Amino acid sequence: MKNQNLATPAEMVEDILTDPVLQSRISADAFIGLLMMANMPENEKPTCYQQVG
Repeated sequence: MKNQNLATPAEMVEDILTDPVLQSRISADAFIGLLMMANMPENEKPTCYQQVG
């Protein structure tokens, strides 16, 4: 079950690119991670269980 209230990585990247306050608060490494996630097909993203388990 997917929560539709959560922003996708692509939406987060778009928000950061348009908001100077967000730009000043995110580290370069975190932004790069979001860009990588935004470019990854949904079915290739690991689930929380896969990351921990």
